[in-house]
Amino acid sequence: MIYQLLRENIEKRVKLPEEAWTRLISHLTSKTLKKREVWFKAGEVSETMAFVLKGCLRTFFTDEKGHEHIVQFAFEDWWTGDLMSFVTQEPSAYTIEALEETTLCILHKEDYEQLLLDFPIYERFFRILVQGAYVASQTRMIALMSKNAENRYSDLVRKYPLLELRVAQHHIASHLGITPEALSRIKRNILEKSKST
Repeated sequence: MIYQLLRENIEKRVKLPEEAWTRLISHLTSKTLKKREVWFKAGEVSETMAFVLKGCLRTFFTDEKGHEHIVQFAFEDWWTGDLMSFVTQEPSAYTIEALEETTLCILHKEDYEQLLLDFPIYERFFRILVQGAYVASQTRMIALMSKNAENRYSDLVRKYPLLELRVAQHHIASHLGITPEALSRIKRNILEKSKST
């Protein structure tokens, strides 16, 4: 079944009655993005959130000098979108782009709001999801301020072991807040340390 991964994702957090599941999938649309295709552009108001069935996306903003800063990668079994814009209905600062061919399940805001009214279990599910996103955001912010780039890189590859097979080095560097050259130096240092032990 096309939405099986989504159901498993939800049921890791809440027990979903069949009626609630049937209603959810009646509201979903699926979309496949080509590599480098933009799903959502900075300046737009977010009317949707999405679950990644297959593929990988990056969420980034561009500073006044034209440099891109990646704030998140989203792989299979992840929810993605701009939560701030989705909640406030203000224009987004972020662009979301596919890094490889990606299939999304998309849920529109009005359908989301109706699901919350009709099925309190979705209130619980999305609250748990938002709490997890908040914790991840705070953890990332603290790491950026308190850990050096080598430790942040080591943490990242420990958490996502397949990251380097799927994401370009310059994107990983952007996510870490360093240059690609600095990332190359970090990787050389780690390699040299591992050889000497």
